[in-house]
Amino acid sequence: MWRTIGGLRRAGLALSVVVLLAACGSSSSDGGGGGGGGGGAGLTLTIKGFAFHPNTLSAPGGQQSTVTITNDDSVTHSFTLDDGGVSRDVPAGQTVQVTVPFPASGTAGFHCRFHSSMTGTLRAA
Repeated sequence: MWRTIGGLRRAGLALSVVVLLAACGSSSSDGGGGGGGGGGAGLTLTIKGFAFHPNTLSAPGGQQSTVTITNDDSVTHSFTLDDGGVSRDVPAGQTVQVTVPFPASGTAGFHCRFHSSMTGTLRAA
């Protein structure tokens, strides 16, 4: 029995380390490259105070990337590409993942379909 408990503790510790490292790898600034990674690597986006944080996500151009979106507000928001190619509702207090195609070059926009003042940019790196 002690072996099982010890194994569970080690597994829990390993999971905690992974979560901590993932949190340290994302950017919380609103101006810069935001998130990092691409080509399947994960990006993170937080919705808080009726705004996207960061409001710019960068990934290699022409590739898809998984974006993990956490809604820290008390209302439902959405992550919607301006061209309508992707739209995903994010209920209050929940986290969702969405696969996003990044533009081959330049930028593309995203917004919340419920709150027009909430906007952001996808940037080809």
